[in-house]
Amino acid sequence: MLLLHSVEAGPVATMGYVLADAQRSSAILVDVPLESSAQLTALLRDHDLRVTQIVLTHGHFDHVGEVASLARRLQVPVSIGREDAPMLEDPGSMFMSMPISIEGMTPQQLLDDGDVIECGELRLEVLHVPGHTTGHVALYERQQGILFSGDVLFHSSIGRTDLPGGDYDTLMTSITRKLLTLPDETVVYPGHGPSTTIAYERSHNPFILEYLEHF
Repeated sequence: MLLLHSVEAGPVATMGYVLADAQRSSAILVDVPLESSAQLTALLRDHDLRVTQIVLTHGHFDHVGEVASLARRLQVPVSIGREDAPMLEDPGSMFMSMPISIEGMTPQQLLDDGDVIECGELRLEVLHVPGHTTGHVALYERQQGILFSGDVLFHSSIGRTDLPGGDYDTLMTSITRKLLTLPDETVVYPGHGPSTTIAYERSHNPFILEYLEHF
């Protein structure tokens, strides 16, 4: 049975996820928020998990805040969407006004649409979903029916588009053409807030409903 645990950490309550296959042979971390290392390390220890890779949905500071130090400690590679790599290398470039110091790093793998990340029996399909950032990716595990949506799609909301690299029309195209086409029962684990489903967001998300009224 799939093992999935979440942590919520940092100044803007960002979600990080620990995902392992049924055999617990290996695990993947999805995003490493600020102030999350202790929680993530405890989860790994408590479940006796060996991390093989850290995958980042995008390069914003709250999702990559402690990835450099944790990756170094665990000695594992880090992956991120190709266009967001510069943000990971220089995390402060977008948030110079914030009194937060974040260590940058060079990712070992750049992700493109259609790539597949394997973790034991799990296969995470990479979906390039720009709009919140240019290189934002979502991760879809088809057999388990789960999606890590990062900051593109939330419970009853969508990602903001007023930051560098953000674009409303691009975001809505990503949501409607890449995410809403997934099976209704797909469980969505976002970068902030509670989980949801594709069916619920298609029928209840006010931002999606408003957009679809005009198309």
